[in-house]
Amino acid sequence: MPLIPKVGRKKISMRFLMGTITAVLWLGVALHLFPVWWMFTTSIKPSYEILKFPPTLWPAHPSLAAYRLFFYLSAGGWDVLQYPIKIYMKNSGIITAGIMLIQIPITALMAYALSKLYSPRWTRLLFLICIGTMLIPMQVSLIPRYLIMRHFPFPTRHIPNIPFTDIPFPHYNFLNSYWAVILPSIYSPFNLLLFKGFFDTVPPELINAARLDGASELGIFRRIILPMSKPVFAVVSYFTFSSAWNMFMWPLIVIQKNKLYPLSVMLYKFQNILQSQQVVPAEPETRRLLESGMSYNGLMAISIIESIPVFIMFVLLREQLMTGIKLRGFK
Repeated sequence: MPLIPKVGRKKISMRFLMGTITAVLWLGVALHLFPVWWMFTTSIKPSYEILKFPPTLWPAHPSLAAYRLFFYLSAGGWDVLQYPIKIYMKNSGIITAGIMLIQIPITALMAYALSKLYSPRWTRLLFLICIGTMLIPMQVSLIPRYLIMRHFPFPTRHIPNIPFTDIPFPHYNFLNSYWAVILPSIYSPFNLLLFKGFFDTVPPELINAARLDGASELGIFRRIILPMSKPVFAVVSYFTFSSAWNMFMWPLIVIQKNKLYPLSVMLYKFQNILQSQQVVPAEPETRRLLESGMSYNGLMAISIIESIPVFIMFVLLREQLMTGIKLRGFK
């Protein structure tokens, strides 16, 4: 149903109302796209023009030097970042793929179990427990998660001893590894909410008919639920990919090896390099980098390159995403 009915649209008051609504919507679009425009124009500005006042909406002398320097850094041209940028991109890809390959199946199977397997009484209780983790602020769970990754599976500062002995329990330190980022992300209560909201709409007659034919629960999930759930899987895959690819705080805490940093943390380190050169004399490698034209334009260029995989993911899943917006789980 349209916001404004077709009857009476030719009236001056209705035209004014429609014009006002259209103008407000276009203003929202412009405000949303302006940061993207500013990031792009900054990436093609020469270094001397970036800090120019007043700032310009379009560079007077556009240059792709920042992008050329990016590929030079990717080939290991300088030691400013210690490793080529392709190493950091590979780290982001490994972390993102690991989270998606583990989190989505686990969350989907949990949602299927809560939706179709348990009795209503236990389903309600387990569902509240599962989504109750959404009420815990991330800042509260940082220290316990860090400790459990350091002394897995004990979220304690010190490893407890085996009773009646001085021998500590076996434990493993996941810090400074990909698993330190992947393991805490194997479950998502928000994705569980999306999956369960969709699985609840699947007619139980289909499930019962398959059970009468002798199909196992995994067979039902693979042959009936999965083909019907492409929209919700597309939505969850996009949300999971974008959040894992752009993850910053947790990798910064649990990874201290430069070689294992994802691209988001590398951008933070690169920004610190650019800011530090304004306070203390730059190191020779950093000075060469700045003299060659790499400044905040390079930071914006790398940011644009980092956002390309998320855009590609959206393009690949756009049809299913548009269908998924209409799911009952979003209402």
